[in-house]
Amino acid sequence: MLRQVVAAAEREYYDPAAIQRALAELESRLDQGAIDEKEFERQEDALLDRLEEARQWANGTL
Repeated sequence: MLRQVVAAAEREYYDPAAIQRALAELESRLDQGAIDEKEFERQEDALLDRLEEARQWANGTL
């Protein structure tokens, strides 16, 4: 049971579509003035790192 929960969480965390949606939402927040450029860059870097991890996870190299 625990393995299934972990596997589901990994699939969700490493889902490239979910990461792309988060990037789009982040850009929208910047455009709306909800965050500044510095915060945008910080969060964008984290999401891009996560996207790279997702690619590695999908390839079995993570």
